[in-house]
Amino acid sequence: MKTDRFSARAAAVLLAGLLLAAGQPTAGQTFRYRLGRSKVRVNPFQILAGALALQIGVVQKRFENNRHALQIVRGPDGKPAYLRQEVAGLIARTGEDLDQAIENVKPSDLEPLQAWAIDQLGRIQGELAAPPAQKTAALPSGLFTPRAVAVVASLRGFPLLALAKPKATAKPKTAVPPKAAVPPQDTVAAEKTDSLLDQVGKVAGRIFFLADHDDLEVKLWVGSTPAQHATFSFWSQGRIKGSAPAPNIIRTAGKRDHVVRGLYAYRVTEAKGPVTELIEYPSQAGAPAARFASERLDLVNGSRFFCCRFNEQYCHHVDDEKDCRP
Repeated sequence: MKTDRFSARAAAVLLAGLLLAAGQPTAGQTFRYRLGRSKVRVNPFQILAGALALQIGVVQKRFENNRHALQIVRGPDGKPAYLRQEVAGLIARTGEDLDQAIENVKPSDLEPLQAWAIDQLGRIQGELAAPPAQKTAALPSGLFTPRAVAVVASLRGFPLLALAKPKATAKPKTAVPPKAAVPPQDTVAAEKTDSLLDQVGKVAGRIFFLADHDDLEVKLWVGSTPAQHATFSFWSQGRIKGSAPAPNIIRTAGKRDHVVRGLYAYRVTEAKGPVTELIEYPSQAGAPAARFASERLDLVNGSRFFCCRFNEQYCHHVDDEKDCRP
C-alpha cells in the first residue's frame, strides 16, 4: 500500500512537470488523473512554487558570496566603509538575478511578484544614492595641503642659517606645478551598507519563504464605502514585458481567488447617474489632490483586504472586512 502511494505521488510530480513543460500554468488550475486505483490531483502552480524556491535559493547564495567579497576601505572619518559603486553594482546584479529567477519559472502569472521585487530594490538603491555635494570654500591650488602644513611644522624650532657671503647669481629654477589632489573615494559607511544589504537579503528571503511554503496566491477581498457595487480593476504594476496587462475585475464588496502575490496598480469607479467617481493608483498627472493618499495594492507585505472610501477619495489595506465601513 505504501508503495502504491509513493508511485502515485511520483506520477503526480511527473505529470506536473510535463504540464509545466507543455504550457503556461494558470493560478488556481488543478488537473485530476486516475492512476490505477488512485486519484491524483496535480496543481502545476504548486510545482511552480517549488521550482521558484530552488531558483531563489541559488540567488540568495550568490548574493551572500558577493556580499562577503566586497572590499572594505577606510571612509573619510577613518571608519570602515565600502565603495558606493561596488555596493550599487551588487544590488543591481541581485535584482537582475531575482528577475531572471522568476522569469525562469513561467513568468506571466508571476509578473506582479516581479514588479514587487523591482520596486523594493529600487527603493533601496534610492537610499544608497550619493547625497548632494556640500559646498565648501575653495582654497588656492597647491596651498595649505596636508604635506605643506607638515613641512612647515617640522621646521619650527630650527634657527635660520646665516649667510657667510653673498651667493652668486643662481639660474632661475623651473617652477614645478603642484600635484593635483587625489579626489576622495565615494564611500558608504559600513553600518549603512550593512543595513541596506540586509534589506536586499530580506527581499530575496521573502520571495523564497512564499515560494517554499506554497503561498504565492491569496484570496483578495475588496470593499467600497459608502456605496457598494463599485468596479475595481487591478493589474500588475509596471510593464514587465512591455505590453499593457489585462486587468482583473472585482465588484465590491467581492472576492477573487488565486490572486498572485505582488504589486498592483488599480482603478475603482462608481457610477452616480451621469457622473462617474474615480480613484486610481498611481494617480494620473494633474489629478486633483485627495485628502488622503491612496495606498498601493501590495499583496506581499499588505493584507488581503482592501477598502476604497469614496467620501475621502482613497483606498487602503485593512485588517478585515469589518474595517471597511462608513
